[in-house]
Amino acid sequence: MLKPFTSLVHIMTSIANFVSLLAIPKGPILSVIKELVSHIFGLGFLFKSRPPCPSFSTLQSLLPDDVLIEIFLRLPSHPTCLLRASLVCKHWHFLITNREFISRFYACHRTPLLGIFTNSTSIPRFLTIGNPADCVAATAFSLPDPCWQVLCCRHNRVLLVSTTWRELLVWNPMTGNKHLIPAAPSADPRYNYGRVPESNAAVLCAGSHTEHGECHTSDFFVVWAFTCIRYAYACIYSSQDGRWDLKASSPIPSELDSRPSILLRDILYWPLKSKFILAFEMATHRLYHIECPPDTHEVYRRNVHIMRSEAGGLGLAAVIKFNMHIWSWEIDDEGVTRWVLCKIIELDKFLPKEVPSFLCINDQLARRPPLRILCLVEDDYLVFIWTKVGVFTVQLNSMKFEKVFDADVCATLYPYTGFCIAGAAGCDRENLGAK
Repeated sequence: MLKPFTSLVHIMTSIANFVSLLAIPKGPILSVIKELVSHIFGLGFLFKSRPPCPSFSTLQSLLPDDVLIEIFLRLPSHPTCLLRASLVCKHWHFLITNREFISRFYACHRTPLLGIFTNSTSIPRFLTIGNPADCVAATAFSLPDPCWQVLCCRHNRVLLVSTTWRELLVWNPMTGNKHLIPAAPSADPRYNYGRVPESNAAVLCAGSHTEHGECHTSDFFVVWAFTCIRYAYACIYSSQDGRWDLKASSPIPSELDSRPSILLRDILYWPLKSKFILAFEMATHRLYHIECPPDTHEVYRRNVHIMRSEAGGLGLAAVIKFNMHIWSWEIDDEGVTRWVLCKIIELDKFLPKEVPSFLCINDQLARRPPLRILCLVEDDYLVFIWTKVGVFTVQLNSMKFEKVFDADVCATLYPYTGFCIAGAAGCDRENLGAK
């Protein structure tokens, strides 16, 4: 997440290196950078002792539009950063909200993690992530109805379900847009031998673009998966057509789990309650299941999570005591698809000192695993892990740990990644909720 004081030097250096390559007198360059940083990060107090910064008219004459755009493209992707830049003056707002700039910015940056939704009653339903000074306002992400449960967060949208499972709500917190959908008729107990099916659902953008930061105005799909009498079914709702269609069914060895789906290469994956993964291909509407690696069969099921492999395909993470095992679903030389163990991460070597690296024995928590995976960020290698002393994020690439909160919560978390530029694509300052 954006941390202005730690990233300030890097950003200033990047801007200085770029501007210094241009045919601009070197004397004003530092002053230009100071004014940029002062307005974008709200750090004008750092430069009070050096007053002769250029006026905005001078600044614009020093830097043509194409140079300003290149500088803006190098800013962090957190929405509060570009929001501040867009509010500096009308000309900057015009450049930043231009459709071409937005497309280039999305292509250059990963969609930032803004917070996590929960279905817990012991902590807030939305928790912001990052430096408090630059977090989005949690009030802007208050659920439309606190009684509804979160099922999925993807492509700027949140999918909610009513307590009776008779209605779904697709909600975009960045724009405030809401779309109420009746439950899939195929999941009605009257058509399933009078039983209420084990159900889960996922929302995803229906647009053809690959950069889903632009999904605010695109159509969307909702995929409803349910299991009943050892069969799995998949229905699709299209916002463009406004109706449900039953697309596939398949024999299944286990019931659906309540944890959220993962979207990888246009395939949705859900965990089942026992040793298997349910897969649904959006393009072909093929529905099938995959058995998890045998080494995970005896592992606490909520410590086995679907993830994106390093190659971008299906992967699996399992925490056994203090070790995280990472698998990848690969095709071998003989054309056979199988699980390959990629690495084992000894988490106790990287955990902060306050996290005990031993199993609890005479403790009421002894029945729990010492570490537990709460969620993984779909498009990143960021994992949320519960420990006895709190919840931590773990960046698997760098093995950087950061404490998120102290609450003893083992509920599933739903990471929300989103991006919005005020004044563009239906976004405005109020919906963004920047502090």
